[in-house]
Amino acid sequence: MKKALCFFICSAASALAGPAYQVHEWGTFTTVAGSDGELLAGLDREEERLPAFVHSHYGFENGQTPDLEEEQAIWKKYGPPGFGTGSKGLANRPLTGVTVKMETPVIYFHSPEALHATVKVGFEGGTISQWYPARTKGDVPPMPAPPVAPTQRGLPLSAWTLDFSQDYHGSIQWDVDVLSPAESAGKILFKPGDTLSWLRARVPGTNVVKTAKGETEGYLFYRGVGHFNPGLTTTVDTGETLHLDNRSGGKIPYLVAVERQPDLTLRWKEWSNGLEAGASADLEEKGFTPAGKGFAAPLYHAMIKGLADQGLTHDEARAMVETWWNSYFETAGL
Repeated sequence: MKKALCFFICSAASALAGPAYQVHEWGTFTTVAGSDGELLAGLDREEERLPAFVHSHYGFENGQTPDLEEEQAIWKKYGPPGFGTGSKGLANRPLTGVTVKMETPVIYFHSPEALHATVKVGFEGGTISQWYPARTKGDVPPMPAPPVAPTQRGLPLSAWTLDFSQDYHGSIQWDVDVLSPAESAGKILFKPGDTLSWLRARVPGTNVVKTAKGETEGYLFYRGVGHFNPGLTTTVDTGETLHLDNRSGGKIPYLVAVERQPDLTLRWKEWSNGLEAGASADLEEKGFTPAGKGFAAPLYHAMIKGLADQGLTHDEARAMVETWWNSYFETAGL
């Protein structure tokens, strides 16, 4: 059993927002813990490259080109920042204290008619660093003090470093038109540069959202990084037993542990009834269900059902599992 644990909490929420429509959301908080349960910092890189049209903070690009006007203003005030932009990975701008990646939350609308929506998301402990479509409000990472000497060209990287172990209060707001089902069916969502993960998150039958400037998509998308403990503590003892302790303050309604071993065989364990608040569970080596090598169809079907039981539609649950399948279930580790 691996000593480094990578766990993600599936946020699968179905909120009845009124008699006329529903809002559904899924996403993940990814953490890496040692065998002693301590969360490890350094989650400032992304495996999944985002399409070029996604918006982001300056220095947080992951496949995107920085906003030219913003970049020119920064260079004029601070000089060259000393870190690259536009390459793979979140932290071209240096980060420290990152223990959580908030990855690919997507928000779907289900409405029989058109409406206008204002959507606000708060992220205590982190920044919402990437989003689509364009936001109307949101947090902006603090900038360093400008150079004291007008002739100074550029600041040291230490001046640009963001420390998320300090208090950070992130947020985002969208103001969007939610198109009717008929309008949504006729809307072309194809964009050159769509990635596979981006396409997998689209779900048939949801309403298309549209901004005042004409950006459209089948969902609202955002990502972020931060520093906090999601509440599921994981440890592995000397006898190779995995111990789970739910300190989140609420019930975790559905839980799965998966291990892809170095020889590529997979094994897993499902708690279909979840884990009550304050409860714990132990998983010995013999408690895993073996799935062999290759595609683990039983795990695929079980996770879709488990997420759908929490309020997502079947297609939404399938989209979540398929979006993250390679990263979470085809990579060696627990």
